[in-house]
Amino acid sequence: MKCVTRFAGLLAALAVIVVTPSLAAEPKALATCIGCHGKDGVGISADYANLGGQNRAYLVLQLQGFRSGERKNVLMNGMAAGLSDTDIDELAAWYAGQAWVVADNGNANLVEEGLNRAGYCHACHGMKGYPVTEDWPILAGQSAPYLDNQLRAFKSGTRYHPLMVNVVKDLQPSAMTALASYYTQLNGLD
Repeated sequence: MKCVTRFAGLLAALAVIVVTPSLAAEPKALATCIGCHGKDGVGISADYANLGGQNRAYLVLQLQGFRSGERKNVLMNGMAAGLSDTDIDELAAWYAGQAWVVADNGNANLVEEGLNRAGYCHACHGMKGYPVTEDWPILAGQSAPYLDNQLRAFKSGTRYHPLMVNVVKDLQPSAMTALASYYTQLNGLD
């Protein structure tokens, strides 16, 4: 019986060793990101995306877009240019595995208006800010200034997604700010 117990304990310890390194190991390229997005995925400024807990597939697609130049951002294009496919996959896995933080930094007086305007958003990003596919971003709890800036980028054409073009075409800046205020306070779990 002692042998069986020791063997079971050894197997359990081995399972932890085999499974844990990929979850605990910091990506080699993490230093590229922490200056803006922090080690835990919380942006150092409300203008930067919070990446902790974000959908892994979405992060991979965005980093690939920044690397190729398909998604335009002077800072991010330069940072992503040297990333390998492995770097991108490891960074996406790292940030997706971090805790999601609710920023709740929008204008509280605009939350109800944002909720009333979110009908189009719900179709793709879900009723609580969690999308129907992991290729799209989680909006719940994201920083309001970041969300507002992204909506404005879609409207101006400096950021492109075929569905978002139609969503933002009639939105005024005040509506974008209201939507950002609404999504920033959601935790997605209510």
